[in-house]
Amino acid sequence: MAHQSENAKRLKIRTRCVSSVADLPNMEPGSASAWLFVLPFERTIADAERSEAWFTALRCFAEKLPDESVVAILTSPQDAAETLSCLVDPMQFQLWVALKLDTPIVRDSRQLPEHHAALLVFTKYRASLRHTKTRIAYTFCPVCDKTTKDYGGKKHTYHEYGTLVSDIWRDISYVPGKEPTDVATRLADLFGLDGYGDLMVLDLTGSGELKPKPGENEPGVSGTFRSGTGLDSQLINGDSLTKLRELPENSVDFCFADPPYNLAKRYDSWDDAIDARQYLKWCNDWLDELARVLRPGCTCAVLNIPILAVRHFIHMKRRLSFQSWIAWEGLSLPVRMIMPAHYAIVCFSKGIPRPLPGLAQAPRLPSEHGDLLSLRENYCIRQSCVAMRRKMREPDRQPITDLWWDIHRLKHNSRRVDHPCQLPPALMRRLIALFTYRDEIVLDPFNGAGTTTLCSAFMERRYIGIELSEKYHQLAQSRHQFLQEGGDPFEKVKNVPKAKNSRVQRIGGSKYEVSKKTLQLEVRRVAVRLGHLPSRDELEQLGQYPIRYYEEYFLSWGEVCAAARTTGMNEIRKGTVAETRIHQPLLYDTIESQ
Repeated sequence: MAHQSENAKRLKIRTRCVSSVADLPNMEPGSASAWLFVLPFERTIADAERSEAWFTALRCFAEKLPDESVVAILTSPQDAAETLSCLVDPMQFQLWVALKLDTPIVRDSRQLPEHHAALLVFTKYRASLRHTKTRIAYTFCPVCDKTTKDYGGKKHTYHEYGTLVSDIWRDISYVPGKEPTDVATRLADLFGLDGYGDLMVLDLTGSGELKPKPGENEPGVSGTFRSGTGLDSQLINGDSLTKLRELPENSVDFCFADPPYNLAKRYDSWDDAIDARQYLKWCNDWLDELARVLRPGCTCAVLNIPILAVRHFIHMKRRLSFQSWIAWEGLSLPVRMIMPAHYAIVCFSKGIPRPLPGLAQAPRLPSEHGDLLSLRENYCIRQSCVAMRRKMREPDRQPITDLWWDIHRLKHNSRRVDHPCQLPPALMRRLIALFTYRDEIVLDPFNGAGTTTLCSAFMERRYIGIELSEKYHQLAQSRHQFLQEGGDPFEKVKNVPKAKNSRVQRIGGSKYEVSKKTLQLEVRRVAVRLGHLPSRDELEQLGQYPIRYYEEYFLSWGEVCAAARTTGMNEIRKGTVAETRIHQPLLYDTIESQ
């Protein structure tokens, strides 16, 4: 295990096997205030739906917990969705961690191999989750010996040990049915704070009430799987609900939705901060329409953050059959000390799902073969190393599972257009290659700037893209026209998009008289001399460079001090000939951003 928790007082781990939910411990003064429940991993939706006695016992247990208590529950994703919806009243939901399974579980050709478990974290208190600052050690490419991620010119702003932990754990793994030692150890460090005593692990894998009952979760009646309707490819400008209701029933082969998350993002024509109940009702309405237009045996996939994906899951299971929970490691802004990376793609079929098209036969387009292979863990994507691996015939690819870590968000202005929430084309190519055949129809009711429909057209699928904003609709149209003329709508361009998801101002390429790295390292030098982060006046007095550089080149004082708040890291594995150190120890305690 490779993690480091600052100032952690590791909790003592105690394990107890519980054979019946009636045997859950009674709360006593001084009881452990950190808990890990381990449930049978094979639990399905049907198992969860007949577990009212378990959920009642769990709620009673939670109600009696001390106010500072933390409860983690380790189970399958579908059981976790049911558990979360049943436990939100007595406790505060804090975190859904996608935890890698040691070995993918292959069920059949109708669903992706299962490669992750769900680790839910709740607290009795209602404030933000309290935990130690925990970092995951850097991983290194087995070919070039450099860090898996290319940190480029920002190495000086990172910590020498590793990056802050996220809500997808791949550096440790879990073997269902065996004691989750690594998971318990991480939790014992993560919550190794004053006021916590022990971490109590309650093993319920042998509980009779919770054991899965095989064969009782068969999906509904199957329909015909044949494709082909009179619908042509089209981009539609208008309200998604209104336009969906105009589509024929059983007419679409794959529905994909990446809806507004109601998180106050800056869309052109949509209020992304409406009342929560109004938002959820709206979601249920368009989900019902997607279920109606979906062809029997085909798949509807919905992308969202876990807490909202659960809401979609609970509604979709009423009309559709659960197929897969894809955990996409799409790291977002580092807004907290457990960085948000887990985005859920909840997949349901209409009746019995057909065998997955992308895995059922060889792809007809050569490019689709690569879309259905994942980069092996810890291999880097530096072009020089990729070329070396090709020359060496290094086996750096593997079949995909339901844990996707090799598709990254668009981070460079040159790859973006004027839309605040663009999905990476690689994500849509993989989904389309996985769930559809050539000439089938792909529907996206929130088409935005057209990533879904453009990928569909490129992959010789028909498409229907619905978009409320006339601005985004016209942008998608112009990109499709460019594609038809032989252009690449995803190529790099020299522009600075105006649309942006975060509130931080976006700036274009600039020429600096002194590099930003040099300026940040100068701030570190001044900080070491002072023993604390410098103020503007202190930097102006003690620094070597005019203060105007800092005011003109950086968006905030936090960015100015980014290198001074941490140690700096080495991108080369320690002990190799190429190793060079770029960091120096800090003389004071600070909080870093990476």
